[in-house]
Amino acid sequence: MRLSVVIPAYNEESYLPDTLASLGRLTKKPDEVIVVDGNSTDRTPQIAERAGAKLLRIPKTTIGEARQQGLLHASGDVVATTDADTIVPRLWLARIEESIAPAHVVAVYSGYRVCDGWFPYRFAVNVIHPPFFSLSRFWTHPIAPGQNTAYKRDAAIRVGGYPVDFQSAEDIEIVYRLKKVGTVVYRKDNYVTSSGRRGDEGIRLFFRMAKGLWLYYTTGSATTFSFPAIRTRHRTKTSLT
Repeated sequence: MRLSVVIPAYNEESYLPDTLASLGRLTKKPDEVIVVDGNSTDRTPQIAERAGAKLLRIPKTTIGEARQQGLLHASGDVVATTDADTIVPRLWLARIEESIAPAHVVAVYSGYRVCDGWFPYRFAVNVIHPPFFSLSRFWTHPIAPGQNTAYKRDAAIRVGGYPVDFQSAEDIEIVYRLKKVGTVVYRKDNYVTSSGRRGDEGIRLFFRMAKGLWLYYTTGSATTFSFPAIRTRHRTKTSLT
């Protein structure tokens, strides 16, 4: 099967090189890497092209639209998504390919960890979140993070792909849609590592996250809620297996 990796990016020159380097260390190489650039004003496009990624330039838009454009332009049978501030483990795609191979499986997801930043945020992500990632596979709306989800492209197209007007929760929504047409698998051994920059908001982040989840789960929409674009670089290099 052909494997595509899609990375939405906006002004990610500080993080994108490490993300692309981690993809280069994969034991199972992707057939293509697509960086969906939302009209960055820094060196993000040049970094993507220099690394051999396919650059898809679009106007600055919602995260839902960015991921949807990546899906539509991908040529792979399977599309794996991650973020521009994320390092994937060497076996990332090999594990994805193994889990998604059965005909009845339409998607596979795992969690993420952060290795730096504000301690309460690190504690929440690294200690509190993992049980919810696992348990949510039994829910109608699994908590599948956009930086660590893969799905069969034809199934994703069939269910309409991502909600292009969503400012957040687009990752949860597409897996909710996919679960209606097949099996969604959770792998606890395929975590990725993301930057802790979101924790730079401090306590406001937890109120923001609670509000966002409440709006999504009560209205089924996330068109008016988003997270601020934080581009502070403070992550140390991380080696994953």
